[in-house]
Amino acid sequence: MSENNLFPRRGQIFQGNIENVRDTVARPSLDTLYEVDFSFGNYQTWLGKEPTKNRTQGSNFMRKMSLMCTQAEIPGTSFIESSVTGHHQGITETFPNLRNFPPLNLEFYCDADQVIIEILESWMSYINPVFTPSQRDRSAFTRFNYPEDYKEIIHITKFERDAFINHSRATNYKSSMTQFEFVNVWPTNLTSMRVAYGDSNVLRCSVQFAYDRFFTAYTKKGEHRQFAVQTPVGTVESKEISATQALVNRDNRIYGNTFPAGSFNVTSNQSNITSGLKGFKTEVQYDAYGPGPN
Repeated sequence: MSENNLFPRRGQIFQGNIENVRDTVARPSLDTLYEVDFSFGNYQTWLGKEPTKNRTQGSNFMRKMSLMCTQAEIPGTSFIESSVTGHHQGITETFPNLRNFPPLNLEFYCDADQVIIEILESWMSYINPVFTPSQRDRSAFTRFNYPEDYKEIIHITKFERDAFINHSRATNYKSSMTQFEFVNVWPTNLTSMRVAYGDSNVLRCSVQFAYDRFFTAYTKKGEHRQFAVQTPVGTVESKEISATQALVNRDNRIYGNTFPAGSFNVTSNQSNITSGLKGFKTEVQYDAYGPGPN
C-alpha cells in the first residue's frame, strides 16, 4: 500500500474501550431544550393595537408566543445542482447552482384568550387585505401590501441543561448555544384546527413561514473568497480591484486631457495626475493645446 494515500491506516482505526469514549457519547443534545424568539419590528404596522396585558398575563404578546411555541425546527438547506460533461474527458461534474432554504414550521398551543390566533390571522390578513367598507360587500377586492411592512425576524436558540449553570461541583464547563436568525419571515400557511366533541385536548395551530435566508454566528461571509471581475485592464481577482482601479484612475488622469481644448465641453487646462495616490509626488499635466505653466 502506498504511503501517500489518505486511507486510514491500521493504527488510526479506533480500538479503545468504553472508558475512552464515555465523555463523548454521554453528552447528546436533547430536542426539548430550545426557545423561539419573535423579534418583530413592524408589528405596529400589520397588527396595530397590541393585546392587553390581561390577555397576555402581564408580558408582551411576543413573549407569550415564545412560551406557547410547542414545536419548532432547526433549519436545513440544500443546493440545486448543475451537471457539466466534457470539461474533463469521460467525467461528469456537478456544481451548486442555487441554494434553497426550506420553509420554517412552528406549532403553537392556542391560549384561552385567543392571542395566538389573533396575531397570526392579523399578520396574514394584512399581507392581502380586503379593500371594502364591509367584509360582506359583493364588490370587495384585495391587494397585496409592500413586503417591507410585514416581513419580520425570528430567532431560534438551541441550548442544553448546563448552558446556564454558574457553578457545579463536577465541572465548570458550559455547553455552547446555537442561535439561528431567519431574515424576512412571513407566514404562508396557517393550517386548519380541528374541534370535535369527545375527549378534550389542547388546541394547536401549525404555521408555515417563508424567509429569504437564515444565518448563525458561524455562517461564512463572502469576503473570505475572491472572484473574477472584468476591468478595463483585463480580468482580475476581486481582492486586486482597489489596486487596479487606482492605476486605471491614474492613467485616466495622465492621458485623459490630451484632446483639444474645449472638446466635450472641457475647459480646464490642467489636471492633477497623481492626486490621492500614495507614494507619488504630485504632478500636473497641462493641456497640449492650452496655455502652459506661468
